[in-house]
Amino acid sequence: MKIIDYDKLFEEFRPNGYFSEDANTIANTLLCALYVQAGYGLAHFLNVETFLDNHAAMRVWVQKRLDAQDSYLISDMCSQLESELYGLLPNTGYESY
Repeated sequence: MKIIDYDKLFEEFRPNGYFSEDANTIANTLLCALYVQAGYGLAHFLNVETFLDNHAAMRVWVQKRLDAQDSYLISDMCSQLESELYGLLPNTGYESY
């Protein structure tokens, strides 16, 4: 009987389908806070696979950013990533009052 090491298997395919609980939490917060709609186009700005829809692209981007950190607090990472997003996205021309 062959024993499957699921942690190793998930690690191997992580960039294409595994999101940690922290990544999901942060991505959901950003998606709601920034009113990211379903659809396509966001992946191009986040420099992730362009076939991903907006919500999946956000999750992949957040997971990659979390993987690059040794340690973090969810609230701090959420604020940091929100700031980075504003730098990545094109200027809409709207100004806050």
